[in-house]
Amino acid sequence: MWAIHLFDWKQVAIAVARMHLGMFAGAGLSLICGTFVVRGLRWLVVLGLPLDWRHFWQSFCANGAASGLATLTPFQMGEIVKIRMIPDHHGSAWRLGVSAFFVERALDLAGVIGMGGCGFALRREMTWVAAACLLLPVWGSLALCVIAPLSRHLPARLQPYVQLLHYRSRVIGTGFFTVVLWLLYAALWWTSVRAINVELDFSQIAMLLGGVMLAIVATMTPGGLGVAELGSRGIMLWLGKSHADADAAAIALRLLTPLLVLFGGACLAVLMRYRHNANLKRMPTDPNDTID
Repeated sequence: MWAIHLFDWKQVAIAVARMHLGMFAGAGLSLICGTFVVRGLRWLVVLGLPLDWRHFWQSFCANGAASGLATLTPFQMGEIVKIRMIPDHHGSAWRLGVSAFFVERALDLAGVIGMGGCGFALRREMTWVAAACLLLPVWGSLALCVIAPLSRHLPARLQPYVQLLHYRSRVIGTGFFTVVLWLLYAALWWTSVRAINVELDFSQIAMLLGGVMLAIVATMTPGGLGVAELGSRGIMLWLGKSHADADAAAIALRLLTPLLVLFGGACLAVLMRYRHNANLKRMPTDPNDTID
């Protein structure tokens, strides 16, 4: 809470009053929807589930709900929603989901580091290094495939949790989707900051996104509350922006939280409604009958 006193709330109020709400809400919701689409496709790819409409919209809603919950809860609790949607045909869906979760999080961490490294390299005019950094999730997926044989030396009880490492096409495909996902996150952050009349180029947005997300991961606070604001404000000042622009950008990024919660809550409601209807269809019509 002490971080609140660092902001010039009078200047923040002026910046918010001049905010382009149509751009913020319209473009913001469109990009959030885009991130849910990519996350949904990535989840199906890493699990090896069919890319049909039924699986896709369930994965879309589950990932949307997970994103919304992630802004309110610590320790990736929203990911439980995703794991619960896996059809348990072979009795090990939970372990399969946990394995997929760790693959995604490892590549997301590579995406965060790569985004920050890309911004820093662009600032130094090292274009090829920046491109290599941007593709860090792909290099990370290849590294996971290389070390996959070593997982056979793990205890037997841990083997199911790393089984996805042996499916190279899934892991590498997840790496490519992760690159697209973090580019969408960069576009979302640029839109929110630009809507409040603060101008940043791609290198600055990349450094801002990478630095703030690393701080959030390190602290494990729910939604990065307080940490995100301090991190974004500090990075903006380091980039040479004024205190007014730094404060405005930090608040603009925080205003994305209600959009994520709103959209994620809608996805969760749709998913719960679907499950409720599915359970009703499975209910026995005869009192003497039982549900399989």
